Amino acid sequence: MAPALYGVLFGIAFFVFGRLVPQPMGAVILWSAIAIQLSLGAGICWRRTGLPFASVAMFHGSVMSVCLVVLALMGQPFPNLAPGSWVFFAGGALVGPVLFLVESRVNRVKWAEWGRYMEHKSVWDILTGRHIPDLRDAKRAIERIER
Repeated sequence: MAPALYGVLFGIAFFVFGRLVPQPMGAVILWSAIAIQLSLGAGICWRRTGLPFASVAMFHGSVMSVCLVVLALMGQPFPNLAPGSWVFFAGGALVGPVLFLVESRVNRVKWAEWGRYMEHKSVWDILTGRHIPDLRDAKRAIERIER
């Protein structure tokens, strides 16, 4: 349920910062916050899980967000992007889900453990990075999941 509520929170943030806050400041604030969260998430993910594709997906999302901040500062706040920028955004937006799909196939056991760990997490846990389990030490991870 938490990932769905996180998605709703994202939708609200997109509306508020994309429509209600004056542009380009709204886009700069939104994409900067997303870049910070994803870059922290990438570091936490790598340190706790060692899952390379998931970590790179988060890092890539952070870089994409920084690029969207730069585009907003250049007068192209999301979603008012030039056609060339839309190609960049669409291509970049596909990379993350593909990397997560690859991760789910390459590291099935850790991916399944992460899924079980997420079952009782909240939106706040996702926002603060607490939804990422420590899978580097499999024994400790299994004990945490069983709790």
